[in-house]
Amino acid sequence: MNFIGEGAALLAALSWTISGLVTEKKGKGFSPWALNFLTKVGGILGVSLMTLIINGRLIPQATGRQWLLLMMSGLLGFSLGDGFLFAAYQNLGAKKAMLIYSANPIFAALLGSIFLGEMLTIKHVLGILLAVLGIMWVIQADMQNAKALDQGKNQAGQTKNLLLGVLFAVLATLGQVTGAIFSKASMADLDAYTAAQIRLVGGNLGMMILLTFLRQWPTVPAVCKSRSGRLTIMASVILGTLIGMVMSMIAIKMTQVAVASMLMSLMPVMILPISAFFLKEKVTSREVYGALLTLFGVILLLLPIQI
Repeated sequence: MNFIGEGAALLAALSWTISGLVTEKKGKGFSPWALNFLTKVGGILGVSLMTLIINGRLIPQATGRQWLLLMMSGLLGFSLGDGFLFAAYQNLGAKKAMLIYSANPIFAALLGSIFLGEMLTIKHVLGILLAVLGIMWVIQADMQNAKALDQGKNQAGQTKNLLLGVLFAVLATLGQVTGAIFSKASMADLDAYTAAQIRLVGGNLGMMILLTFLRQWPTVPAVCKSRSGRLTIMASVILGTLIGMVMSMIAIKMTQVAVASMLMSLMPVMILPISAFFLKEKVTSREVYGALLTLFGVILLLLPIQI
C-alpha cells in the first residue's frame, strides 16, 4: 500500500513539534501576531524559491477556482484558525485550548464526508478515535501536572473567560479543518509546492488585515531587531513552513483529510520523547499510557488491512 500521505503527515507533525519547542524557548516576550506574520512572509519567500527551482517558474500556474479555494484555505487556516487559537491560549490557557483543538480530526471526518465524499472505513474510524483519545489523555495528564502550580492563583480570574476561550478554541479548530477541506478540493492536479505558495498568499493577506485591525504593526520591528526573534522566525520558516506546511499539503492531497488531520495532530505526543531524552524533563505514567493509546490508533490506521 502507498503511505506517502500518511508519512508526509507524520513528518509535518514532527517538524511542527520541533518548531513549537524553539518558539517556546526563543519566542517569549514577542507578539504572537508579529511572529505569525513574519513566519508567513518568510514562508512565502522560501516556498516561492522552492517552486522556482522545482517548477522553473515563480508565479503559480493554477485556475481561478484553485486560486480562490487555496487563498480561502490560507485565510481560514492561517489567519482565522491561528488567530482564534492564539485568542484561545490567552483566554483558556494553552493546554486546555489544545485539549479542544486535538478533536479536529473528528471535525475533519464529518466535513470531509459531507463536502468531499470521503468515506472512512471502520478501521479508520477506530484508529482516529483511539488516537484522539490518547492525545487528549496526554494533554489532560500534562494539565494535572501543572494544576498544583495554579492552586495559589486567583481561581475567579482563571475561570472568567472560560466560555469565551472554549468558543475561540472551537472556532480555531473549525478554521483549520475548513482550511484543509478547501485545500483538498483544489489539489487534484496541482503540486504541493504551488498549492502551498498560493495558500500562503491568502494567509499573508489575512494576517495583514488582522495586524491592521488589532493595531499590532508596531510589534513587528521588535522581532526583527532581536537575535532570539530572528532565530524563532528562522526555525518557524524552515521547520514550520518549508517542511511542515509543504508536507501537510502532500498529506492532504494523498490521503483522506481526517486521516491527515489526525496524524498532524500528534504534536502533544511527539513532544514526550523529546522532553524525556533531550530536555531531561519528567514524563508521567499517564502521559506514557496516553502516548501508547495514540500509537495503537496510528498503527491501526496504517495496517494494510480493510475492515
